[in-house]
Amino acid sequence: MDSQDEELIRLLTDATNRAVLTVLTDASYGLSVTEIAEQLVSEDEGNSEQMVISLHHNYLPRLDEAGLIKYDRDENIVTSENYLTSDAEWMDIDVLDDLLSRFRPGHRTDESTVRRLEGCEEVYDYCRELADRADDELFLIYTSDELLDESCLPHAESAIKRGVELYAGMKGREAREFFRDHLPEATIWDPQMDWMYEQSSYPKVSRLIVADRTKVVVGLWDEDTDGTKTEIAMIGEGTTNPLVVLTRELLGPRLDHLDYQSDELLEIFRLKADHQYSL
Repeated sequence: MDSQDEELIRLLTDATNRAVLTVLTDASYGLSVTEIAEQLVSEDEGNSEQMVISLHHNYLPRLDEAGLIKYDRDENIVTSENYLTSDAEWMDIDVLDDLLSRFRPGHRTDESTVRRLEGCEEVYDYCRELADRADDELFLIYTSDELLDESCLPHAESAIKRGVELYAGMKGREAREFFRDHLPEATIWDPQMDWMYEQSSYPKVSRLIVADRTKVVVGLWDEDTDGTKTEIAMIGEGTTNPLVVLTRELLGPRLDHLDYQSDELLEIFRLKADHQYSL
């Protein structure tokens, strides 16, 4: 990954930069620096004047240089370069394919490295390795039943026996039942994430795995015109790895409140709601 790629990911892992891009993609016209600052500080109740200064001297020039926005200093107007979509929580998912096309296979082990895997088997091998190395927590989302593989179960079972907390999000009920039957100790839930359900012209996310919040796998389906699909994935390791930081930022509080999304607890809530309604 060259320096330009690294700078692009560093920009996208910053919450303020992503907030600026969201504001611009939601706008139908260019915005002044003051207008952007006012929208950014409204939620945090910050100082808009200080935000204007930070935007002018720090955030906007870097985003402009990276080609993500166009900043006209003379007119004091900022416009989106339409590089991102305005998908509220996971807008960066649409960027992953473009970023992925820039990455070349590598074998460096420093925390700045984002590597690429090709083919389901290569991705499976790495995911099993992650399960074997997990110490505290294994978080995973599968968006497709076709990725269910019984040969991965022994690795998950071994992790659970070591005391690793396993959280599995599955789009289909059949997939959730598969995990519940084979891994009863795991927390299974139906992910409430729009990017898993909306149709898009972009490659679909196939799986997302986070181990100990320091190792990440993001898989994508690369589909040919004849319908043939190949899974490709980006992987990153380390607390400061750009892909790891980006994923943690995007998942946000979900990592801390997974129990509240489990099928069992949701069913309890539904029963209580039905009971209150009947009264």
